[in-house]
Amino acid sequence: MSNPLDILHPHETEVDEAQQSWLSQKVQTGDRVLDLGCGGGRTLLPLVKLGAICTGIDHDPIGLEWFRNSMSDEGLVADLIEADFHEWLSAADGHWDLICCLGNTFCQIWNINKATDLMSQVRQRLAPGGCFVIDDIPGDLWPEVAAGYWQEGLDPDSGQQLVWADDDLIFTLRPPETADPENWNLSSDDVRLRLWTAGSLQLAAQVAGFEVPFVPEKSGVRVLTPRN
Repeated sequence: MSNPLDILHPHETEVDEAQQSWLSQKVQTGDRVLDLGCGGGRTLLPLVKLGAICTGIDHDPIGLEWFRNSMSDEGLVADLIEADFHEWLSAADGHWDLICCLGNTFCQIWNINKATDLMSQVRQRLAPGGCFVIDDIPGDLWPEVAAGYWQEGLDPDSGQQLVWADDDLIFTLRPPETADPENWNLSSDDVRLRLWTAGSLQLAAQVAGFEVPFVPEKSGVRVLTPRN
């Protein structure tokens, strides 16, 4: 059992390169880009270099500091904000040509009502012709589960414990310090994550006012465009 949500390396190299390539072709100089959960700049930094006007939101000060230092070294500028992006977006008044939530960050929004609310807020903040971009979670992660790679259990190498909910595609990945071989039920202390399926994403997107999400060829992303 490997860590499916590695913070530093959330994707296989092939997926990461596909996302970067698609984004670099999608974004033009002067486009306004908002990255929800920007971390150390894996997604946003290349777009800053392309001349996009970028805003990054993250609650992790360490990741943001890394991002700032990386930009400073290259003489680049972006607006980086330390905040919970869900709360920040609810009070935002700007509009963006592209809003993204990548690096498996959308898995952290495990509550469907909160996810639908976030999508609705994103739709309201998109400029005409804009789109919302998330990872292709069903295409990237679901095949691993279907193949049996994410079985509930303890990883003998890392000491991590993977526990699934009994009635939903919600799980937690307990680090070694909180792993409990006697406890295989989700508790209030567990960080919950959702393995989004194509069907659940489609339903949430439609409730929020988006068209059915689609996956551009060789992109590694799933794109949501507002419904007219």
